Amino acid sequence: MEPGDARVVELSISVERAEVLRGLGYGRKGSPREDVARRLDELWQVSEELLAPRGAYVLITGEEAVAAGMPRATDLVGAGVCTIGPALEEEAARHSAAGKVLDALLLDTFGSAAAEAAARTLDRTLCSAAASKGLRAGGRISPGYGEWHVRCQGQWLSLLPAAELGITLTEGMMMVPAKSVSFAVRLEPGAGPGKPRSMCEECDFDDCPYRRHS
Repeated sequence: MEPGDARVVELSISVERAEVLRGLGYGRKGSPREDVARRLDELWQVSEELLAPRGAYVLITGEEAVAAGMPRATDLVGAGVCTIGPALEEEAARHSAAGKVLDALLLDTFGSAAAEAAARTLDRTLCSAAASKGLRAGGRISPGYGEWHVRCQGQWLSLLPAAELGITLTEGMMMVPAKSVSFAVRLEPGAGPGKPRSMCEECDFDDCPYRRHS
């Protein structure tokens, strides 16, 4: 692919139970109560059926990335955005409105884990595309984290076919559907596809109980 040539892709993802439990606050060693674990099992299949993971990626110049607020951009940058769609989010809202607080929480947390799984899958796809051009990808970063202010989200999404994925922005620069992830990866000349890394792997807070392992 050439810079500026955006690709929209369907994403095949697998949600890990450990990721959902981490999102629920159980950390590395904790385990849920029996009733919570049982209800999570009961909701798992319907949660998977409500997923519609899609993403888009494009190679852009460092100048374009800097103009969109990305810190320390390289000469070429991979830009990506993905979503699991609105259905699971809407189902969680229905449960919440009906007073089913536990169900709403489990569905929402499953959705967050699914969005992260979609981001990892899209990242791998982007890394492979970059490798075909002799480029090696670094870890991904996102608007709203670290030095990259969330107010840059609109500029970043303008570089991608976000509307084709059904993604819009609120006035506060939050993505809708909420279970969506935008990111960038720095690209450098080098052999191999690079290793997709989560934001947790970029963080130096080693003792965080909620650290993801991928």
